[in-house]
Amino acid sequence: MKREILNNRIYQEDCLATMASMPDNYIDLTITSPPYDELRTYNNKIKGIKTEFNGYTFHFEKIASELYRITKDGGVVVWIVGDATIAGSETGTSFRQALFFKECGFNLFDTMIYLKPPRGAVGNNNTYWQSFEYMFVLCKGKPKTINLIKDRENKEARKGDNGTKRLQNGNLLQLKRGGMVSLEEELMYGNTGWVKVIRQAMSLRMVTLLYFQKN
Repeated sequence: MKREILNNRIYQEDCLATMASMPDNYIDLTITSPPYDELRTYNNKIKGIKTEFNGYTFHFEKIASELYRITKDGGVVVWIVGDATIAGSETGTSFRQALFFKECGFNLFDTMIYLKPPRGAVGNNNTYWQSFEYMFVLCKGKPKTINLIKDRENKEARKGDNGTKRLQNGNLLQLKRGGMVSLEEELMYGNTGWVKVIRQAMSLRMVTLLYFQKN
């Protein structure tokens, strides 16, 4: 018998156990940045099995499958990860995870870049310092809610697009379309962007996954 999952409650346990208590099509939005590529051993001085350190486990494929089961139709999972560099080569784990989510049934709706302060060359001193992680926006079907944040001017939007676009057949299409909504317009009308995001987030059932359980 499944236990009841309470709102506004933190469950400090294996996330697989938590999700197992959730019914199908239950969650609107999941935002998580799991530890990747064994970059954290959580104070375990001697590494044992690759997936088990000091009582902490990370079973990605099981977690991905459960996320698909509990996500509502039109729901979204934002998966924030990066890659370790081993022997001069990036692992590519992030891309393999994104492709596995697609095998589970998710659509890869968007790939965003999370800009963060650089902390070093991440395993290869012959490269530029890394200052980003991937944010894979995964959707179960078509997103139920889309409100693009426009809290600052988009330098790339300019005053619209008056250039050309190369079509599949090689021809050029002349474009003329408007630019982004300004912050002043956003605050005045308050029905799009971050104003609406904040309103609607209050009505969503959200979950942040904690991946590890300490023995």
